[in-house]
Amino acid sequence: MLNNIAKFLLASTSLSPVLGAVAVDQFANNKSWTSWVALLGIAIFLVFLCWMMLQYASSNIQKDLFIIKEFERKDTETLAFMLAYLLPLISADNIALTSEWLLGVYTFAIIFLIIVHAGAFHFNPVMGLLGYHFYSVKNKEGMSHLLISKEELRRPGNEIQVVQLAHNINLHVGGTDA
Repeated sequence: MLNNIAKFLLASTSLSPVLGAVAVDQFANNKSWTSWVALLGIAIFLVFLCWMMLQYASSNIQKDLFIIKEFERKDTETLAFMLAYLLPLISADNIALTSEWLLGVYTFAIIFLIIVHAGAFHFNPVMGLLGYHFYSVKNKEGMSHLLISKEELRRPGNEIQVVQLAHNINLHVGGTDA
């Protein structure tokens, strides 16, 4: 189990679109390339790190059987999170990380802490681009878990293989018809 590393990468990767948006804003406003290339580089690096973590976890962490008693798709709640993502861009001139870096860092830290504290890992547009879906699932004991899967779940009662990324966060790595 990766635990805190997985939580950190899932949360920070979900913020990479904001870094990309600020970089695009800097570019569109004809700012020096030094003001936006680093932001874009960090955003791309975070996506790469998250992808590497998922690849590592799926092939190196002990696999467990997980019986899905109930499930609910969680990656459809995008509108509320998009508002949180867009807040820093409403006044992009005030939060441009190159001129007011402390305000930008503070904004990202607050959003990051909210995602981690609320366990809101289920909204991650980057993971969606990589083909992953998020589900709130209950196991046979009735315990709730977050399941990250490239497959679309169709019915409860299936037995699947998972690796545990963190407490109550599982990555679907195989199993019977989802």
